[in-house]
Amino acid sequence: EDPSGLINNFVEQMEMYKKGTPLKNGLRMRVDSAIWYIDAALNYTYADACHAFAKLHRDTLYTEMPLLNGYEAAYEDVFEAYDTFLSGLSHHYYEDVEGDNKQFIMAMVDDMGPLPGSKQKLRIVTLTGTGTLTRTGDFGENESYFWNRDASYNCAYEQASGAPIIFEAMLLDHFTPQAPNNCRWYYYGTANEVTLNYSDYQLSSTLDNYLDYKIYAASTSIENGLTVEVRCLEFNQNNSGVHEMQFYYDHLKGFVNEWLVSSQNTDNKKLADVIIASLIKQSGSSTIIYHQPTMTYRKRGIVCSATIEIPHNL
Repeated sequence: EDPSGLINNFVEQMEMYKKGTPLKNGLRMRVDSAIWYIDAALNYTYADACHAFAKLHRDTLYTEMPLLNGYEAAYEDVFEAYDTFLSGLSHHYYEDVEGDNKQFIMAMVDDMGPLPGSKQKLRIVTLTGTGTLTRTGDFGENESYFWNRDASYNCAYEQASGAPIIFEAMLLDHFTPQAPNNCRWYYYGTANEVTLNYSDYQLSSTLDNYLDYKIYAASTSIENGLTVEVRCLEFNQNNSGVHEMQFYYDHLKGFVNEWLVSSQNTDNKKLADVIIASLIKQSGSSTIIYHQPTMTYRKRGIVCSATIEIPHNL
């Protein structure tokens, strides 16, 4: 369904309240409804998920909301929580995120549980994009990228992002269709988060640190252990004719497509965010380095009007 009528009604009530129009006595809503409205209004008003960004920036902020009758909040407190999150979004957007072609992509507001004194803890995670994604096709034979997301150089020691950041940007671009002219996508509603474990997707019974899993992983327990080649995702390792970046990226797309058409997707949700952690763990005497992708799926709506600029200095 189109939620724009509900969102606009909430925003209008909030604006009237801020201008001094009194609310009806005792007007309140359930906490889950409050979270839905705060989240949806922020995204509907300010978000634009249409651009192909090169890098994604995330920030987290918490606030507390007083409760009435155990699990209800007064409208005034809901409006205050909205302003708190909008102020935090503004600070992060204008002061913490650097880069060209900057745009707020999405906010996710979550219920973090009750607090002493009849309060509820709320969290907002914001997603901002910068840069322009120039890669849209297959990976070239001369391209190579380090496995870890905090890498600032590729395997030829030229300035470049790590493989996880490249995968994240490409996946969002691939699964976000072009919006009609003068329109933009936004996400809203509850999220389904799916975290993938590389060990569930083993492909080879003989492990040799090369394309043994659908998700990147390598270990010192294998003959030769961790080498420069293992940490680098490149073309034609072991004379295979395969580019490792393409191999892992294609499998990541397959995981998303599989979930989108699965019975778990009961609300026609779309890929809204993906973050790929690059992790190191000890398993006995062995060291394992691996990727851990987490895909977030939400409902997607469209707004055919200009994005309102995020206000400064709230």
